Amino acid sequence: MGRLVQRFGRLIPGEVLDARGEADAILRSARAQADALLDEARAAAATIRQEAHRQGETEGRVACEDAFSTLMIAARADAQRVRADAVPAARTLALRMAEKIVGRAIELDPATLAHIASDALMAAHVRTGVVLLRVHPEDLATLETARPALVARLASAVDLRLVADAAVGRAGC
Repeated sequence: MGRLVQRFGRLIPGEVLDARGEADAILRSARAQADALLDEARAAAATIRQEAHRQGETEGRVACEDAFSTLMIAARADAQRVRADAVPAARTLALRMAEKIVGRAIELDPATLAHIASDALMAAHVRTGVVLLRVHPEDLATLETARPALVARLASAVDLRLVADAAVGRAGC
């Protein structure tokens, strides 16, 4: 039944040796199971990390797109506001430029003033009655000279009267 082994002068019963062998086998099995569990846990942790990374990337992308959209909406609103604020100044500038250009054109060719007045009269589409054409006092003489051509463009039932008005800008009517 039991065997005896002598070790350095001591005798160890066989059951103890068998128990040690069994204990070693149990430890090896437990270590193998523990290693397998650790490997499984590491794999699960890696999977969780990858999924968390993907989820974080997706959430980050969505947040970035939302922030970008918000910034673009604000930028468009700012640009629209700036354009709207610039319109009055641009109109004023365009008007001043046009006045200077027209003024220079009239200096070079006084007949240009008559063409401008004629276009204004035609745009009014007057068929009958009195038409008062208010002009700057310095332009009155030029338009009086062109009066026959202006009257010829109007309907016969229209009475054209040229009136000097200092409130009217030079080359205006």
